[in-house]
Amino acid sequence: MRGDHANSPDQADEAEGALTLDRAISAVHKRLKLVVALPITAVILASAVLFAIPNRYDASAVVQIDPRQRSITNLDSVVSDLKGDQPTIESEVEIIRSRPVILKVIETLDLRHDPEFAAPALSSRLMRFLGLSTRSLPTDPIDEPAPQPVDQRDDLIHLDVPGSSKPGRDEVAATVFDRLKISRVRNTLLIDIKFSSSDAIKAAHIANTVAEVYLTEQLQSKTGAAASATRLLEQKLNEMRTKVSDAERKVEQWKALNGVFDTEGQVLSEKQLARLMEQTVNARNTTSEAKAKFDQAQKLARQGDHGDALVEVLESHTVRLLKEQLANATRRAAELASKYGPRHPEIIKSRAEVADAERQVRGEVDRLVSNLKNEAEVAEARERQLSQSLSQLKEQQIISKDSGVDLNDLQREAATSKQLFEALLARYKQTAETQGFQLPDARMVEQAVVPLFPAAPKCKQLAFMAAVAGLILAIGLALLLEVMAPGIARSEDIARTLDLDHLSSVPAMAATETAAAPGKAVRLIVAEPSSIYADAIRNVRRELDQRRNYAGPRIILVTSSMPGEGADIIASNLAHHISMTSGSSLLVDGDLRLQPLTRQLAADRQRGLLDQLASGEPFEAAILRDGLTGLHFLPATGPAPSQISIPEALSSRLMASGLRSLTARFDTIIISAPPLLPVIDARILADLADQIVFVMTWQRTPKQIAKKALNLLGANQHKIAGVILNDVAEDQLEDYGALATLLGRSPRTAAAQYRRREAA
Repeated sequence: MRGDHANSPDQADEAEGALTLDRAISAVHKRLKLVVALPITAVILASAVLFAIPNRYDASAVVQIDPRQRSITNLDSVVSDLKGDQPTIESEVEIIRSRPVILKVIETLDLRHDPEFAAPALSSRLMRFLGLSTRSLPTDPIDEPAPQPVDQRDDLIHLDVPGSSKPGRDEVAATVFDRLKISRVRNTLLIDIKFSSSDAIKAAHIANTVAEVYLTEQLQSKTGAAASATRLLEQKLNEMRTKVSDAERKVEQWKALNGVFDTEGQVLSEKQLARLMEQTVNARNTTSEAKAKFDQAQKLARQGDHGDALVEVLESHTVRLLKEQLANATRRAAELASKYGPRHPEIIKSRAEVADAERQVRGEVDRLVSNLKNEAEVAEARERQLSQSLSQLKEQQIISKDSGVDLNDLQREAATSKQLFEALLARYKQTAETQGFQLPDARMVEQAVVPLFPAAPKCKQLAFMAAVAGLILAIGLALLLEVMAPGIARSEDIARTLDLDHLSSVPAMAATETAAAPGKAVRLIVAEPSSIYADAIRNVRRELDQRRNYAGPRIILVTSSMPGEGADIIASNLAHHISMTSGSSLLVDGDLRLQPLTRQLAADRQRGLLDQLASGEPFEAAILRDGLTGLHFLPATGPAPSQISIPEALSSRLMASGLRSLTARFDTIIISAPPLLPVIDARILADLADQIVFVMTWQRTPKQIAKKALNLLGANQHKIAGVILNDVAEDQLEDYGALATLLGRSPRTAAAQYRRREAA
């Protein structure tokens, strides 16, 4: 029955399209064969492709960019050493796979006559056929616009092919470029040179040759740059030598014309002026010093000092000796005065000696002061003379300076030219002498060795990837089929889509069994009571009993939305099961138009439901009984056709009263009704039923069709006991799926084995 918490239509549609984890697992399990077959197929196809692809061997040579200064001499080279920064490393990577290096390798190893490189690879031809090859460069730079920067491959594949009169595609260079992979080893200064070939020895040989050609090209580049610089310097030196000679000649000619002479690198007049200025300054200093000494002597004389305090007097040796004599005479006179009287001859003699000593000291001091005066006068006279000479020489120098401006210009030009010439000459000798001392900025760290195992194709990895891709594709396809499936595949979808309970999932019958015995399907529960199908019918009975709202007789209507969904077969087997367990059930073939159960269960009938309704006779007269199961069956019609309107007969009062009379005799009346959509019969019979069982075909009954059919029941929708999924694949049955998984057998075999064990 419908729940009281039914969702809105929008919520129901949204829930219907939701792909939950349980639904996804069920979708994969339901299409397990597809999920298993696709990865196996992918692995088989990948193996076939890998078997057709030849092996490829990768050999690697490692080159190191060495930024350290390495020179035989301490002289600077023309080309500076490489730096160890990222742009430099990337530039060297591009140089290694540049056109000159690759063409040199081709020429060195004669790869143009190698069959592996002479014929373009199948993949390359396929790429060109599909239009996926690299773009072309203009072959004529005069008629075409300037090309934009392109990949190195463009330069390699479009060049002058040997033996051709016009530019074309160099297949050998393009193939070598495709096989060559140059990369920086992480963030180091190492460059990995890897080459791929079908021959392991050839791969190692070509990788080593690429590294050697790169080192050789690097050294030749530096040597060539030094040679070019030498030639340019030689040309410039010849020009500068002539220029220096002309400039010096002009200087000498100007000096000769203007009477200018120089010694020791200086002009003679300038040298005289410098010396005279120096002498004048010294004379001034001497005059000042002499005047100062003389002035001091005069000042001391005015103060009463006779010059004893003068520096010259104090420093004079003669004065010092005379003063010592005066001191000795004075001391002797004092000693004599203590012994003798003033008139003693010795006293008189000592006084005469003291006076004489004083006179000599004063005379010497006067002489020194007179010398200071003479020195001051001489110094002053010399200063005047030097000043006059300096003034005259300055006037002459000013006149010569005005006329020497041209000389300065000529001298500056000559000096500059000479300095530049000397610098170029030193650089020329350095460059010329060190041309043979050039060293490459890279070195071979590791030579390529012959690989022992192929690098491609990676069979295990590719096969695993193919299996994974096939598995992902299979799962995706299974989920897509699940989402796009028009019908219902899981019991949970019934509640989510139709808001109804799931009664049971009935397995599909084997086509061989139904073909061999056409009437076996409607009595399968009798023919195979231990089958999964029989268990499903028993489960329908149990669910209907649990959903029964009252005790007493009941009328169960079994119908579907479209023909061919098996509602009649389910109704027949359900009625047989009830009759075998309770003995009071009636099966009514309510499909008065097609009469499916009547043709299979009562081929020899004489009368039927429609005949009784037409004649007004009781229904009991047309009921048949199966002696084996005790099932009572009311056929649809007799063998003779009837002209009565079926909808009017079913909606008549006689139909309703007839069924009520039958409920007094039978506890359960099961009506096999026609589909809801094509005709109105089932909708009329729904008014007389107590429980309605709706049958849907697993994965085939469209959800929208089922909803439309159920909506036609109108007010009788509350009588719906639930939905039966019919023709469900055995491996998708929920009741025996876990058991089958545990036993490793099909659900049918697992159920049979379980019953045998239970009976034992």
